[in-house]
Amino acid sequence: MQGLETTGPRKAPVAVRTVNLSKKFRIYNQPRDRLFQMFNFTRKRFYSEFWALQNISISVQAGETVGIIGKNGSGKTTLLQLICGTLNPTSGTVEVHGRTAPLLELGSGFNPEYSGLENVYVNGAILGMGTEEIEAKLDSILSFADIGDFIHRPVKTYSSGMYMRLAFAVAIHTEPQVLVVDEILAVGDAAFQRKCIQRFYELRSAGCTILFVSHDAYQVKAICRKALYLSKGRIVMFGEAHEVVDRYVEDLHKANAKPDPEASSQTQDPGHPLRITRVYLENAKGQCIDRVKSGETIVLRFQYQRLDRAFNEKITFVFNLYRQDGTYVCGATTLMEKIPPVSVRDQGDVSVCFPKLPLTAGSYLWRVAVNDAGGMMVYAQAKYVCPFRVVDDFHSVGIIDLKRTWTFHE
Repeated sequence: MQGLETTGPRKAPVAVRTVNLSKKFRIYNQPRDRLFQMFNFTRKRFYSEFWALQNISISVQAGETVGIIGKNGSGKTTLLQLICGTLNPTSGTVEVHGRTAPLLELGSGFNPEYSGLENVYVNGAILGMGTEEIEAKLDSILSFADIGDFIHRPVKTYSSGMYMRLAFAVAIHTEPQVLVVDEILAVGDAAFQRKCIQRFYELRSAGCTILFVSHDAYQVKAICRKALYLSKGRIVMFGEAHEVVDRYVEDLHKANAKPDPEASSQTQDPGHPLRITRVYLENAKGQCIDRVKSGETIVLRFQYQRLDRAFNEKITFVFNLYRQDGTYVCGATTLMEKIPPVSVRDQGDVSVCFPKLPLTAGSYLWRVAVNDAGGMMVYAQAKYVCPFRVVDDFHSVGIIDLKRTWTFHE
């Protein structure tokens, strides 16, 4: 389809649109079941159905770079194949406006008996280039692939690296309006990878629409403006890349979590003299919060109650911070801070201030406790409570945003 569809006078043109796009596959347990199904005159089915995608509706504007993320089997590659036209949808529609360069199964159109040069012409034609266009770009293609005299030999004699280099070189020279990439930018050696990445940047700067699959959260945040998060063939979230990636990372943490938020508890062992009654977070204005921006000052507060009026021991206090996946981030006690034990009260209120919280994006949980004066005995505790989410501006990645200064020496 030539040209770009405009959606309104003030909106950017749409490059890719899917509406309720779905794809179903038939799964056969044995090869013979295909034959049985072909000549089946009954209602019996010799296959099971698997929906790789269900009801995917997205709209990508021209010039946008969109990352597609999700676990293996979430439907990412199937979606790209439907967009490129190498698969037909079971239901729904997909529209692509402009020449598309699919960097999916590189070299799938190569004939192993043909020379590399002959395959440049064949594959270029498959990707929509005419003979004159291929000839005009031939020197650039061969220089980019950099496989030397092997260009005149049958591709069946190529190493896998040479095969991929030539296929990538052809695809990347189609001057696409839509580039579809499935985690194959790392093709060949380090020098060739740099050329691939540089060409990728050039296309993006020229206004090419890019759909980019990756498992690398940092890569998606760095390269993509928007992101699509798929799970089990369905859309979980589609929007700004940093928000979608943060949601994906949080879900991964939850899936691998050691602390179970459902099992969060304010533990009260029989016979203990104290009980934690409340744990919560406040911002600098004293407002209760469960969402924190990296660099914001927060206050962790917890309250305890004396259950045994005869209990009059000195006490100390503890906090522990965990990421949702169970990673222990930080912990401290008042003893470690050289704060003397205090006298117990009927109702106690403790706060810990964290100025300019350096945590990066993710979900976190707290543990707080009241210990004896020596820090050995736990009188009361609340484990895996007060969950909160940190959002950041992609200033750094990891767990904490370390303060830093850069210096360049000559």
